Order: sequence, then C-alpha cells, then structure tokens
Amino acid sequence: MMYKRLYFFVVAIALLWSTQGCKKFLNVSPPSANINPTSIKDFQEMLNSDSLSSCHFFLLDMMSDDLTLSDAQVSAASNFYLRSYLWSSTIWNPSDADVMYNSSYNRILQMNVILDRVNNAPNDEFNTPQNKSIVISQALINRAWYYLQLVNAYGNAYDPNTSATDPGVPLVTSAGTNSLPARASVARIYQQVIGDLKAAVNNPNLPSKGSDIIHPGKSAGYALLSRAYLYQGDFQSASNYADSTLATQSALQNYNVSTYVNPSQLPDLVSNPEILLARVSIDLAFFSFYSNTIMPSATLTSTLTTADLRYSKRFFSASRFSPATYRLTGASSMVFDNSIGVPEVMLIKAECLARSGSFAAAGALLTRLRTNRLPAALVGSRNYTASNALGFVLDERRRELFNHGGLRLFDLKRLNKEAALKQDIRRVNNAGATIATLSSGAPQYLVPFSPTVIAANPNIVQNPR
Repeated sequence: MMYKRLYFFVVAIALLWSTQGCKKFLNVSPPSANINPTSIKDFQEMLNSDSLSSCHFFLLDMMSDDLTLSDAQVSAASNFYLRSYLWSSTIWNPSDADVMYNSSYNRILQMNVILDRVNNAPNDEFNTPQNKSIVISQALINRAWYYLQLVNAYGNAYDPNTSATDPGVPLVTSAGTNSLPARASVARIYQQVIGDLKAAVNNPNLPSKGSDIIHPGKSAGYALLSRAYLYQGDFQSASNYADSTLATQSALQNYNVSTYVNPSQLPDLVSNPEILLARVSIDLAFFSFYSNTIMPSATLTSTLTTADLRYSKRFFSASRFSPATYRLTGASSMVFDNSIGVPEVMLIKAECLARSGSFAAAGALLTRLRTNRLPAALVGSRNYTASNALGFVLDERRRELFNHGGLRLFDLKRLNKEAALKQDIRRVNNAGATIATLSSGAPQYLVPFSPTVIAANPNIVQNPR
C-alpha cells in the first residue's frame, strides 16, 4: 500500500512546490490553492515546478572514483555517505531514509497523476489538442529521466544476455495502483523508458526546445534516447539520436569567458546554452556530517590536470595548508549540475564514431569541446587512430561528467563488461595505503535498498553485497 499512501500526500504537495518554484521559469499563471489537479492548467502548473529539476543522486558520485575523503573524514562517525564511499557490506542504518529513492518516486508519482488524468481534463480554454499533447510529452520525458537514473543506480548495467532477468526497480506507471510491485527487470525498465521517450518526441506539437530549462523539448527527449541506447550498447541508435539532438541544439558555453559562473542554484543555468533539461542536486547532508566539501580523487585530478578550466572553475586549488576541495556554493551545501546537455551528447556521438572507426570525426568533436574548456594554448592537436580514439573519448567523458549524478558510476559499470576497459578502483589513505577496493563487476556497484524502503514494500528483493 506504499504507493497508495504516497498518492494523496504527493498530489497535495505538488502544487505547493509549484508555488515555491523560481519565478523565472513560470510561463503559466501562479497556481491556485487546488490540491486535486484535474485540468490542463493544473498539469501545466505541476510541470512548471522547479522541484522536478531538484534531484538527489550525489550518493552515486560518492561510490565512484571521482572523489576522495581525507583520513579525518574516514575516521569520523560512520554514516551512509562514508559506508558508500568504502563500499561497505552495510550502507543503511535501520532508520535511514534513502532520499534518492524516495524523491525519485515522488516525482514519478506526480507524472503518473498527470498521465492518468490528462484525458479526462475538463473542456476549457487551456484544454487544446496542442496543450494536452505537450503536457503528455513533458510528463513522459520527466518520468523517463528518473527511471533511467534509478535502473542504473539499483540494477546491473544493461546486458543483452542477462537484462531480461536482472532485477531493476519497481515499475509503476499509474498513480491509482494499490499494488506493492516487485522489481521489474532491467530490460523492462529500458523498454518503458525508450517507449515513453519515443512517444514524447513523436508528438508534432512538442517544440524542438523547451520554453525554458525545466520544460523539456524534443532535443531533451532525443538526448535521453541517445543516453539510453549508449547504455544498451546500441551505438548506431545512440549515434542517430545524438544527431537529432545536435541538429536542434548544439551551442557550447566557453569557459574561457570571464562571465562563466559555477552554478550555485538552478537559476544560474538559465543563461547556459548547453542545457537541454536542467537538473541540480543540492546536497546538505554531507556538509552537515563533515563541515567541509569533497576533494577530487587523484585519478580525476591527473585526468583533468589543474590547467583544465573544468578543474579550476569547480575546485579551490590545493595549497601547502589544504588540499583541493569542491567549491562550496552555499552556506552549508554543495550544488551539482546533473543536467543533460549538449556536451554529453557530443561525447556520446564521439564514442559511437570512435567505435565505428570514424576516428577523425570523433576527434573533431573532442577538439570543439576542448576549445571551450581549456585555455587556447593548451588545446593542441592530436592524431586520432584506432588505438587511441576511444580512450581519448572516454577520458573526455571523465573530464566533462564528473560529479554528475552518477554518470561516472554508470560508465564504470558498463565499461566493466569490456575486457579491455574494465578496472578495479581503490580508496587510499594519506599515506597511499589501500583501505578499500571495488573490483570490476562487484555487487557493491549496486545501491542497496534501505530497510525503510523494503519495510514499505516487502516485495522488493534486496541487492547482494
């Protein structure tokens, strides 16, 4: 009955969240006091809430090789962040709430409310075929984004040989269900995600670009299709949808320009031409545990180099007195850009080109991106060949998509299925000694379900550790 109990709570707060949404994003009238959305205008207001763009996937970055903790942080009181960082046998205390899981399903529920009710919306001035179809497409794209995140957090990387039986996450596509769903297979979640996205982008009324960064247009749907097919290893389809994305939106932000601002809140992304669908994660808990921010790992630092503007714009430089740390972007919080954007799509296209033998074309995309991320004197020229092109692309993904809501972890999981690319990752202390190791393909790559989640739905089978 968990989903049923959440239903009225989420419906009640959905429009309340809308009233707190950033005014820059409003393109419909401010919401009324209605807590029982039934009209097209109500659904537009729900989609207009910036809460849909606030997500909680930093825990996935804690599990990746993007960051490191100091000896003092490792020695501090145990918490789910530290246990995730060390890939411990137990992550959650009995009463811990998994905000990533709960908030994602709350947002999925909001989209299901819209999709369940939209065809019965009363006839009024807002209920036009165009408005109705756009509401449906945007709800489908938002739901697909969350499910693609969830299946890669709690399930194995997609494998055509096993994904039909690999457990993913509960799949709920209606707000009215009373069931406690078991975990759908990884393949079934991908089928739903891809089906929803194709239905959304095939809508002739959906504009190529959303009215603002929180309203998805076709370009966002194409980009998510490209990401989903990349994760499936269907490089031709991933390449085709990357082309569709870049045909509608391909601008890059030049980090050499002095007006570049590292985002500290959602509105900071408004002027960024790269954003296809905005997502930010504002993490409060880590800072409350440690009174400090994260540090880049040694491997991330060596891959980026301190001369890369993606490093200097996002980290305070190390000094003789302190290590490099993530730029604190709030009084007591860290803000991470988890958006899907043009650079990721360019890198998907480049990976597909490199894998198909089009090395020079892949290199041209990397050069364009690096020109906007490095001082001009450091861009240089490269000879892209069969032996190095894919490696260059994957390194650039690391540089561009670190601390990006799990994308590095998802890459590690999928690349571990290729013998030439799999790797173990280690945690080391200040003296260089290994304190934890995550072997390629280990079950610790999967986020375990918290006891509170399983207590609410006993049909969920726990991930192994």
